[in-house]
Amino acid sequence: MNIIQKKSPNFWAGRNGYRPEAIVIHIMDGTLAGTDAWFTNPASQVSAQYGIGKNGEVHQYVKEEDTAWHAGRVDTPTWKFIKPKINPNLYTIGIEHDGKPNDIWTEAMKQASAMMIHEICQRWQIPVDRDHIVGHFEIYSKKPNCPATDKRILDELVALAGGHTPNASVEEGVRKIEEGLAIIKKIIY
Repeated sequence: MNIIQKKSPNFWAGRNGYRPEAIVIHIMDGTLAGTDAWFTNPASQVSAQYGIGKNGEVHQYVKEEDTAWHAGRVDTPTWKFIKPKINPNLYTIGIEHDGKPNDIWTEAMKQASAMMIHEICQRWQIPVDRDHIVGHFEIYSKKPNCPATDKRILDELVALAGGHTPNASVEEGVRKIEEGLAIIKKIIY
């Protein structure tokens, strides 16, 4: 994956003893170029590790080993792994996506995001599931449409990052059950 470096000054070096345990998905509420300008401006006081454009272009603002400032405000969180009184930036990686909450995500953006999620999860041994790939709204309720008005996008990203399409997950489950039954039959007979 080709990643274009756009270094942000808005981060803390290191993670204060924490490590990435989850990925927070965001919507830029604007363009990739606008986010590049905003995240590289020290006055903005915000950043994320990555930004993904509608065409699938990926920009990196902050190293994964460092703490980006993307999910530090907490309000009525619904995410089950939120750590009380610990800034979520310390144990999450943020990925921003080009567009507005009502936009339909392009296939190129979804595929690039899924590949990025997959690679991050591999590097940090993060499970590829909805408990570990969360929307910003699950941490900060005052952003109810971050990343999207249609919350199914998160399920789709998780399914794609896991290496299958959302509909294939049922078929894959049936196949695994059939394989298990075949092994049991061999043992019994």
